[in-house]
Amino acid sequence: MAKSITLISCLGENTYPICELLAAYLSEQIGIQVQFDRTTPWLAASQQLAMGEIQMGWICGLLYTLQQDQQPRYQVLAKPIFAGHEQPLYYSYLVVRRTSAMQSIADLQGKRLVINDPDSYSGKHALWAHWAKLERPPVFATVLESGSHSNSMRMLANGEADVAAIDCTVFDYWLQSDKPDMQAVLKQLVSIAPINPAPTPPLVMHQSVDTVTTQAIRHALLALNQSKGLANFKSAGLTNLVTAHDQDYEFMRQSYQLSREFRQH
Repeated sequence: MAKSITLISCLGENTYPICELLAAYLSEQIGIQVQFDRTTPWLAASQQLAMGEIQMGWICGLLYTLQQDQQPRYQVLAKPIFAGHEQPLYYSYLVVRRTSAMQSIADLQGKRLVINDPDSYSGKHALWAHWAKLERPPVFATVLESGSHSNSMRMLANGEADVAAIDCTVFDYWLQSDKPDMQAVLKQLVSIAPINPAPTPPLVMHQSVDTVTTQAIRHALLALNQSKGLANFKSAGLTNLVTAHDQDYEFMRQSYQLSREFRQH
């Protein structure tokens, strides 16, 4: 069995409190040190995870499929059910300003879209995949980049953009936060539609980790709902962890293909 495991999150900061709890929970349950690294930037962390320099990660389903299909390197451990949800699914909210006249997807014609990152599933590819399924998708006047979901929401509130696709878990996290600046932003925003429900981001282990350690961690994760600390996880935004397999993320592969083939006209 491994002597220690480093856990990273390549997701939004709403996952950091959960990862802190997971590291402590796993350390207690399996008897080895599990440490959550919240300081390494996500891009560098994802690269280190892919190379096995970091052993365990919580990553976007799209990133998982892209890295796994390039070279098999991960064992899928579990997928989350987030607070407020009954199934291991998440989606993107189409978010606009409350004072705007936009109330449906049809109202987005000619508006300014802001995305968080060109490689983001929830902020970009989920949207284009959804648009590809529409008979007459609205055409945006411009597509801007913000760098993060939080920045996208700030741009909406400031009138610098008209609409954004925001990860529902990030949006819900900020709704419940005690940060005055984000509360002020969110009061000005509203979701007009959820789009493209997808399997929640998987927890994965690099295949370089021995089988005994990987199986012990998977077993502990899937036993979370029997933990005496479950209430703490629920307070942090996690209801439960459930079984996950590679084929669960075939939806991400299909959505990514739709997104790449979609072109605004």
